[in-house]
Amino acid sequence: MTRVQWTDKLSVNIQEIDLQHRQLISLIADLESALAEGKGKEILERTITELNTYVREHFTTEERMMKKHHFPGLEAHMAQHEAFVEKLLHVELDFLGGKTELTEGLFEFLMGWLEVHVTGSDQLYAKFFLEKGLI
Repeated sequence: MTRVQWTDKLSVNIQEIDLQHRQLISLIADLESALAEGKGKEILERTITELNTYVREHFTTEERMMKKHHFPGLEAHMAQHEAFVEKLLHVELDFLGGKTELTEGLFEFLMGWLEVHVTGSDQLYAKFFLEKGLI
């Protein structure tokens, strides 16, 4: 059983975003399982690549919504997304280049970021949307 699971505290009460967050959790859980089971490089490679691709799609969705509704924290939120994408891309490139192995440390980073970002930063735009009657 994985340590990463959906809970109501992760909900931003926007169906599209919550579904995407659930998918991200599923990808992180897949990575955790692959690491725990000592699966081959090809499985880990596929999982980290899927995660990297999906994160970009998800961030695009969030940023589009924030722009559309003139969320005042957009720039700061985008900077957080950019930093995460850069970190994840470096992890993927290092792994593909044989410079590093995917470890428990990566999983811990993903879990920590997910919890801090979704329960913190994402809740700010959710609250803004709610106050404006947008959700």
